[in-house]
Amino acid sequence: MSAQRRTVTPFPAGLGDTKSNIDTPLLRTHRDGYRSMPKARDDRWYGPLFETNPLLPKRIARMLAVGALLWFMCTIFAQIPSSHRKIEVKGTSFLNHKQLIGDFAGASFLGDNIPFIDIPDSLVQDVYYYRWTSLQRNLRYIRPGTGYMCTEFVQPVSYAKAFGSIDAATGHQIDEARWLRDTSFVDDYIQLFTRGPADTSQYTQWILDAMSRRAMVTGDRNFLSSQLDDMIRVWREWDRVFDKAAGLYYYQPVWDAQELSLPGFIVDPNNTNWNLRKDGPDTFRPSHNAYMVANARAIAIAANLARDGFTEANFIQLADNLENSIYNRMWATEQRFFMDIIHPGNPNLTPLSGREQVGLFPYRFGIGLNQSYAQPAVDAMFDRDGFLAPFGPTTLEIRDPWFMATQPNDYCCYWNGMSWPFSTSHTLKSLATIYRAGTTNVTVDQYYHYLHTYARTQQKNKRPYVAESHHPFDDSWSADSWNHSEHYAHSTNNDDVITGLLGILPQFDDTLHISPIVPKNWSYFALENLPYHGHLVTILYDKDGQRYDVGKGLTVFVDGKKVHNGGDQKATIRVPPPVLRGDALINIAANPTGAGQYPIANATFTNPGDYHYKAIDGVLFYDDRPDNRWTNYRSPHMNDTLTITFARPRNVSSVTIAFYSDVARGGSIDLPSNIEVYGSSGLIFVLDNSTELLANDRSHLKFDPVETDFLAVNMYRKSQQVFVGICELEAWIPAEPGPVYHAVDAYLTGTQTRVLFDKSSKRTANGAVVGGVRIDSNVAFSGIVSDGRPSTLTLSYSNSGNMEVILGVEVNQTPQTTIVLLPSEGKYLQATANVTLAVGKNYVSLKGGSDNADIRLETLTLP
Repeated sequence: MSAQRRTVTPFPAGLGDTKSNIDTPLLRTHRDGYRSMPKARDDRWYGPLFETNPLLPKRIARMLAVGALLWFMCTIFAQIPSSHRKIEVKGTSFLNHKQLIGDFAGASFLGDNIPFIDIPDSLVQDVYYYRWTSLQRNLRYIRPGTGYMCTEFVQPVSYAKAFGSIDAATGHQIDEARWLRDTSFVDDYIQLFTRGPADTSQYTQWILDAMSRRAMVTGDRNFLSSQLDDMIRVWREWDRVFDKAAGLYYYQPVWDAQELSLPGFIVDPNNTNWNLRKDGPDTFRPSHNAYMVANARAIAIAANLARDGFTEANFIQLADNLENSIYNRMWATEQRFFMDIIHPGNPNLTPLSGREQVGLFPYRFGIGLNQSYAQPAVDAMFDRDGFLAPFGPTTLEIRDPWFMATQPNDYCCYWNGMSWPFSTSHTLKSLATIYRAGTTNVTVDQYYHYLHTYARTQQKNKRPYVAESHHPFDDSWSADSWNHSEHYAHSTNNDDVITGLLGILPQFDDTLHISPIVPKNWSYFALENLPYHGHLVTILYDKDGQRYDVGKGLTVFVDGKKVHNGGDQKATIRVPPPVLRGDALINIAANPTGAGQYPIANATFTNPGDYHYKAIDGVLFYDDRPDNRWTNYRSPHMNDTLTITFARPRNVSSVTIAFYSDVARGGSIDLPSNIEVYGSSGLIFVLDNSTELLANDRSHLKFDPVETDFLAVNMYRKSQQVFVGICELEAWIPAEPGPVYHAVDAYLTGTQTRVLFDKSSKRTANGAVVGGVRIDSNVAFSGIVSDGRPSTLTLSYSNSGNMEVILGVEVNQTPQTTIVLLPSEGKYLQATANVTLAVGKNYVSLKGGSDNADIRLETLTLP
């Protein structure tokens, strides 16, 4: 083969500095000039690899029979791959981006995605940059077609739903991640709930409202309107807990994400029923009902964009009726507060007497903004017997008899007094909304006090940190268990800095409103390269004109061009029409299911404390603890191989490796000295210079396209004293548009549902099909793109039984039809069914099967 030449970009994209490209050959040959397979120093390299991947001996024999390989120059880009949709518009560089984020792992993600700030408060600023890293830790790539999601815990918990999803804080996560430049992170996550298998009624949530406000940031009105039917489906899931007589929704507080809160103590004061005290009784809550008002109004907005006037009017009425019920039922005149109402055994719907922080949540959704409702809320926020505490606000008023009354010894979480970032996020947004309404005496300094207190709370060992809950009077976290809630993604922070402090108020039209809530003594602030409607916006306030050298007052740039300068800190600017991104690449190496399904990871050696599956679990962070990596720590070999095997051959032209390194922290894991990558046809990549790799960041290795059903990455240690590790291995390829979708690429669930290899199947080169299709099976195809027209679904299958088998067909979690699989005597036939897909990406599930017949599925075709 002809040799390739390499191009080296030694700095992560987005960090500013670049150097000249260097062209030098990357050949390390033996005396005969031919490349050989890698060999461990103990001459046992082949054995361990064969044990973990039994197909490799034949492949290697095939390669050697052809002769030694004359190989080539390779291309390596030490940066985040272009699979993540980066905005290519021009920004500004007033701030030193490398200096602001250079100490963080995964700096290329930050450089490519986050807006940068410069403010006089170093504590708030440090927490701001840290919180982007905590969000990064919780972003998880699931699988092609489904894409990204955001976890709440960096390590999955048992009660999480599909792919580790938990809907409780999804609204917070969308609010935070909407400011990332790559829109695919939130696009994917939203559709996991609206069309995918994520549970939207496990906990109360305001996902639809967050979707609507997020559309104001991207400017993608079509994306929101295309979700209208799905949004209505999500709304209707709550009909089961709506009390028509009260006009309100009820739910147990534990499923309002607030276990051990006041209602549980009221109904079980003597602690005779632990579950009742922990979970609480069915309760009408201001939080839940405010969420539903906001969700209804989001549906009305989507209906307006879809030009569905009937649905718009219907949901405006539903929202108004529910809001009136909140005023009529939940506002307690005596307490001057929105109160909980216990549902069972309370025919008069008498509110509780204790005031909880959930009573402050409705204001952020525009409920109760006139003075008679809002002023008492402000008073309570700044009352030292109310919610004000050194590390508050508290979740229950300090004056309440049940405040901190009972601390369970063996349970992490309770809401009768602790400071929870989840609730603080709501309260900060309520306070900003009340301030901008102008109906109370709340001041700029009071808002800033709350935000600064929040930053002071988010500390551990004098460094920024966030966990589940914090003691209100002591500088320590109350729920911060090891390998569980570190860097907890259950709240916002950066959205509060951007929208609250710095005053970025997104709009659906082609304008941006700027209305900061900053202290009067601040002489400067900056927000640089904020993604807005597909453009990059920079806002600089410089009282004296000396810090940024662009003039006095407020200056605004859009795509690198100055569009505004004025003496006032407030402004409304026009932006060009939205620029929407194209389809992202897909990562075919990710496997969220576990070690029993494809893709499969194996290694010639794995440290017993690590796990080779974690190299493809879609989770990427670089911490010592909690850990998420494969390493060959204490391996007897000087080189070890991590192999990823696909269900079927794929065309691959790059490998992205997130290398783990802890040598700077006193550990013994370092970058490899050199790398070789093998595929089905032999050696496809060589790198001899580890200085061109990034430690604790993504390194992108690019080569000519090859078809292969495995990637074997062989890594050499630098010395006997150090080893190698990988936090994530990714293989990014262009999205496959259909109309043919392979069953082996689907998300497979069921006790026996798995990939099999059938020589009679010709749809793939290796005969890969899905078998074990039993009654409990679900073969779920994601990312099926449609224009929304009715379509004919064609399924290629074999049925070795003597009876027909019926599969249920669900589209975006809604049952639509069935498809009949006739007996085929082991041959592959086609069955059809008529379906209607939604506009955009769809999630199509084939559910069920037979416990008495061998059903095998090849492909799904949807033209």
